[in-house]
Amino acid sequence: MEFMEFSGKQAAQSPEALRLAGEAPWIMGWPPSADERVLADRDFSWLAAWHPLAFDSEVFGLALGQISCLAHRAPWPEADSLARGAVFLGELAARARGAGLAGLFARVAEKDFLGAQALEAAGARLMDASVVWEADLDALAATPAPPGGFELRAAAPEDAPALEALAAGAFCDLAAYADRFSLDPRLGHGCGELYRRWMANSLSGAQADQVLVLTAEKKPVGFITLKKGQSGEPGWVALNAVSPDMRGRGLYNTLLAHGLAWLAGQGASCARVRTKFSQRAVIRAWSRLGARPLAGDFTFHLWLDDF
Repeated sequence: MEFMEFSGKQAAQSPEALRLAGEAPWIMGWPPSADERVLADRDFSWLAAWHPLAFDSEVFGLALGQISCLAHRAPWPEADSLARGAVFLGELAARARGAGLAGLFARVAEKDFLGAQALEAAGARLMDASVVWEADLDALAATPAPPGGFELRAAAPEDAPALEALAAGAFCDLAAYADRFSLDPRLGHGCGELYRRWMANSLSGAQADQVLVLTAEKKPVGFITLKKGQSGEPGWVALNAVSPDMRGRGLYNTLLAHGLAWLAGQGASCARVRTKFSQRAVIRAWSRLGARPLAGDFTFHLWLDDF
C-alpha cells in the first residue's frame, strides 16, 4: 500500500476524501479539525485523522494521541479488507510513534466490525463499550424531593475536595465501573488524578455548566454534572456517581430527575448520556424516563512500542 498525508483542512477539501467520507459506513469524527494529521492510502480505501492529547498526556505522564476519525470503503471484515486495514493502521501507528507518541486511543461505531478487527489486528485492545441514550424533556414528571436526611443543591466551592475524591473513587473502581483508564495497566496509576481534574474543571465551569450535589449530614455522597445544549443541541449529563455506601437506595434516580429538570429549565428539549453497556442501573433509570438508545461505540487503546 502507498500512503498520503494531509492536514485536516486539506482532507476536508479533498474530493477523494469527501467521497470516501460520504461512502464509508459508520464513520465517526468527520470532518477533521484543521490542525489534525490525516493519513490515507493511495486508493482512498482507508483514511484516519489523529492528533495529540495534551490533557491526557499531562495527567498520565505519557505522550498520548487519539484517532478521531477512521473511515474505510469496505463495509465488512473480509480477508482483503481486514488485511489492508491492518497494514494501514500499522503505518499510522509507525508515524504516530515517529511523532513521539507512546499510545493512541481510537473509537469506532458499534457496527464497525471491520474497523474494530483491523485495530485488533494492529495490536489494539478493546477497553470500553458504551451507548448514548437520549430522553425527551418536554413532559418530565414532577421532580421528587430527596429522601429524608438528604439535601440536594448546587455545589459550593467548599465541596471541591470531597467531590474530587468521590469522582476518583467512583470511576476508578473496577468492580463498580471498569473505567478504560483503570483497566489499562499503563494508565491505571493516573485514573484517580484524571477524574479529580475532570471534577475540578466541572466545578470551575470549564467542563460543566452546573454541578448538583447530594449530601447526607452535610457531607457530599453523590453528584451529577450537566452541560447545557448550545443552539438547540441536546443537554448532556457528563459525570454522575453515588458513594459506595449509599448505593441501592434510588439516589441516582433523584440526582437524575433534578439534573434533567435543570437542563429543561435552561431550554433543552432533550438530554443525553453516554454510559457503558455494563451500567445496568443507569440504563434502567433512563429507560424508565422513556429514553432511547441512539448509538453505541467501542474504544481501543493501541500502544506503539512495536512500530
